[in-house]
Amino acid sequence: MTVEIHPSSIVDEGAVLESGVKVWHFCHIRAGAILREDVSIGKGGYVDSGVEIGKGSRVQNGVSLYRGVQVGEWCFIGPHAVFTNDLVPRVGMTSWKIVETVLEPGMSIGAGSTIVCGSRIGAFAIIGAGSVVTQPVPPFHLAVGAPARVSKMVCACGSTYLPMGSPPKELVRACCEKNLSAEILETAKATLDSWMDEIKNFEKFVKKDS
Repeated sequence: MTVEIHPSSIVDEGAVLESGVKVWHFCHIRAGAILREDVSIGKGGYVDSGVEIGKGSRVQNGVSLYRGVQVGEWCFIGPHAVFTNDLVPRVGMTSWKIVETVLEPGMSIGAGSTIVCGSRIGAFAIIGAGSVVTQPVPPFHLAVGAPARVSKMVCACGSTYLPMGSPPKELVRACCEKNLSAEILETAKATLDSWMDEIKNFEKFVKKDS
């Protein structure tokens, strides 16, 4: 597969674009950015130096990914989602610290959401449209609102919502087998295999908001 770059977009020398990457209208991909296989960047997108976007991820129109944002495989970032990388944004600061945001494989972010830096969105989690994420979101959970709060769990394909505290075996279902490609399905199953290790990172958050 070839790389497709619209003539209106700018891809700096030193950016890495792997096979199957598509960069649509009026985008800017900075030197040092890495777009893995089959990544798509929608109209008006910006990918900063040092940002790596995992295989198969889809970044929709009007999204800027600044240094410090880590995007895993098979992620979906909805139109005009907003990311930050500085918790103290002041003009004239002589120095500042980049605060990272981690998007784990298979997660989805709804249109118009704001992801405050320092957040971690777990594998196959879903962020509802227009939400403001200020805290970690566990794998296979749905978070909505401003600020976003976890309200229920969600299966790997996003078609079935489940009660909080549902066991891992419930999260890859018949609908997931039908709706997901084999590679993404295997990623979901691998996440469940390491479920206990994953969920430990979110225990305090789950207890607080359940």
